Amino acid sequence: MGVALPLSEAEFNDTLQRVESGLQQVADLANQIVDACNRFGRWLGPLWDDVVELLSKFVALVEKFISEVGKFFTRPGVPWTLWSHGTTWTEQVGKRATDLISQATTGQTEIDERWQGAAATAYLGTLPDQAKALAAIKAATDDIDDALTKVAGGIIAFWLGVLAAVVPFVVELFGWGAAASTGVGAPPAAAGAAASTVKVLGILAAVVTAATAYLTSVSSQYKDLLQRVNNNDGFPRGYWPRSTTGIIADGSLNGDNNTNWHLRTS
Repeated sequence: MGVALPLSEAEFNDTLQRVESGLQQVADLANQIVDACNRFGRWLGPLWDDVVELLSKFVALVEKFISEVGKFFTRPGVPWTLWSHGTTWTEQVGKRATDLISQATTGQTEIDERWQGAAATAYLGTLPDQAKALAAIKAATDDIDDALTKVAGGIIAFWLGVLAAVVPFVVELFGWGAAASTGVGAPPAAAGAAASTVKVLGILAAVVTAATAYLTSVSSQYKDLLQRVNNNDGFPRGYWPRSTTGIIADGSLNGDNNTNWHLRTS
């Protein structure tokens, strides 16, 4: 089973809600800063042109930030579905394969105790391949579980990173809004708000880059799994090893035939 995720489902949903609420606060605070600067614009004289330019830049940057984060909200990811599927692979497939591996040995089968003949010998000969195939299945389910758990964790880490960028950005905008409301603080507020937005865009870019690099590393594991699907090393000729070909179709206990499958008497 994959390791536990860093957040519960409720905590993850709360994180998404906090990010969404933060974006709304960003929009509201940006409007407040622009309105405050406009109220005192006529008192700024020649400085007003510079403030207008800074405000235009600020508004454009805020719109870009909200748009970029909003793109991810269209498909935020469902980490618990991934984690649950990984657990299912381990528990429903991997565990059963493990249970069967211990049975695919001459010490566990009763074939050589109850039967003898060519068919019995042929069946016993397939046990090593069957055990090898089962081991391949178990290893694959473990890797599937691991890969799905990593992606689930990566989704959570991404949104925590976004939230870590949004929260201080809101705090900074609140401060710039308070400065702009004083009138004399409008020019530095416009400049500071724009600088804060540039900074948070840089943080967002770093978060996205880190998430992309992380998922790229997991994708190599995915490619390895695809290659193993096409690897028949544990499955001769691409199918589960059979007891024999053709002969096993006739499993009669008596009669003069080629199966030579009969009850062991000695």
